[in-house]
Amino acid sequence: MSENAVLDVELEILSAKDIAAGDYFNMKAALKGCVASSDAYALIEVADQRVAWTRPILNTLEPVWNEKFYFKNVKPDTLCTLYLLDEDMDGDDALGQTHFSATNTDNTETTFELPITRNDTEAGTIVVKVKSHMTSVIGDGKLQQVGPVHFSIHVSITSGLLTQNMTEDGKLQASAYHLQMHNISQIMPNDHEWNKNYPTIQKIFSPDHVESPALRTAIVTEHAVIYRHGATTQYGQLEDGSDFFKLINYGQRSDKPVLFTYAITSTGWYFSETGASFFKDMLSKHMLHANAAFSVKYAGEFHIKKEHCGRYKLLIDNNSGTYAPPKEDLPKLKELFENNFAGISVEAKDRNDEELKRSRQEILDSWA
Repeated sequence: MSENAVLDVELEILSAKDIAAGDYFNMKAALKGCVASSDAYALIEVADQRVAWTRPILNTLEPVWNEKFYFKNVKPDTLCTLYLLDEDMDGDDALGQTHFSATNTDNTETTFELPITRNDTEAGTIVVKVKSHMTSVIGDGKLQQVGPVHFSIHVSITSGLLTQNMTEDGKLQASAYHLQMHNISQIMPNDHEWNKNYPTIQKIFSPDHVESPALRTAIVTEHAVIYRHGATTQYGQLEDGSDFFKLINYGQRSDKPVLFTYAITSTGWYFSETGASFFKDMLSKHMLHANAAFSVKYAGEFHIKKEHCGRYKLLIDNNSGTYAPPKEDLPKLKELFENNFAGISVEAKDRNDEELKRSRQEILDSWA
């Protein structure tokens, strides 16, 4: 076997049964005639890198996911660990873990039922399918995740509106998006800390302000509320750039262009409309999306432009007072999107670009 021979791996997380309970005697479990339940999801770790996770399946001890993940440059016999967790607003609970080694299946789909252990005791089983084959190293040889980008859409009802009574426009305005983008830390290895020259943010992050821990805790709580998983959460996968544009209604609402605020962390791309209702009274929109993180991979705003040829283009920038990421990383930002969304047209611009400022103001004026 060549030293440069590696595996392409397709991993499907199917289901689990007899798992540990994360919640006891709660209302949801009681309505099902149970005394306990879990909102379980599986976290995937390959070669000590936590790379992906399934959506949570709510209120059951027998979750079914049927989600596929794809990896390249996996070295033979690499240890793959699956962590089972109970999704919770105030911190996820460990339900156990299991592991297997990546081996060559010669493109044959192989099913494994793996035992889950929790604190050295049996805690159910999880069923996975693995399909792999030997191939040559691509790029720099580092582990890569490829394939569809998994997403979740979280419709906020903090404004007091019931989701079922909201119009489609209302849902678009109240939606927060989380996209599990691939290879973030590889393409964008730099972390950008909060902007110490921004007085408004100092009271949240600076140790010189006694109120900062309480303010940060409030933002973390609000992030958990907005990005919580529930019956109205939508899940799916994006194959390419056209899927992304469709996901956000081509950057339009009420036949007008909208502006989006975003933050990218090591766990994905978080964003919403800049004018989303849940931003009311927020000191920092970017900090809310970033879960009050002291640093992010990148942050700013974006909007969608329809070009003369009928194609759509993503125009994304670094317009964040909270984190003020440098323009020097804009090429890496562009590379990240091209890596994740095949065929996407994307332009990454500095916040001081005059054309960008004009188009941003035109969008804001259309809603004035």
